[in-house]
Amino acid sequence: MTASNKYFDASTDPPVHPRIKAWKAYRNLPGVQRVEVEVRRDRDGLILLPARLFVSFLGKNAELIRLDEAPWEVELEDWLVDHEKARAVNVENEKLRFSLLLKPAMRPILTRYGDGYFNAVLTVVLHEGPFSKHPEVVDVLHHIHEDQPAGGSKEDCQALIEHVFTLFAKRLLALYDGSREIAVDILGGAIARYLDDRFSVTNSKILGLV
Repeated sequence: MTASNKYFDASTDPPVHPRIKAWKAYRNLPGVQRVEVEVRRDRDGLILLPARLFVSFLGKNAELIRLDEAPWEVELEDWLVDHEKARAVNVENEKLRFSLLLKPAMRPILTRYGDGYFNAVLTVVLHEGPFSKHPEVVDVLHHIHEDQPAGGSKEDCQALIEHVFTLFAKRLLALYDGSREIAVDILGGAIARYLDDRFSVTNSKILGLV
């Protein structure tokens, strides 16, 4: 008979993040009615400092019962967005929050196709797609100049990028009770901030290059 081996016999469920364990406990504190999130990402000149999460556990009249702070992590945000349905403190902060989530979501596509090709297809998707008239996206795209993508992989790359946008649209609709107007504005703003970071638009403005 084969000897016992915990790696073969144990459950494949991943361990729960320690911070999520704590937040679940705080969520069950007497009087807590909802959870609210603020993402802070300070700038030091041209350097963006690591983002941090400030999670508020609020009572019936929005009184603060417990506040917790943690370094920003995808796993924590996924739990807050998809499990807890915790919104950001305001729409502008929600745009920042989802722009940070776009980075890991886009990374596998970027790895598959490379920086240059990914950038070229991404800008085409935005110029030709439903966010081509979103004011924040328009403003950032004005400062980005990419060649047309060459080769036969454009459609595949585009389909993957648009799939990410679709997933994010669904998440925002779920988070905002089906309000398409709010979801569209947040996703457009998140995409604009993602572009700004990816193409260093703000840094170029600071340096007087654009």
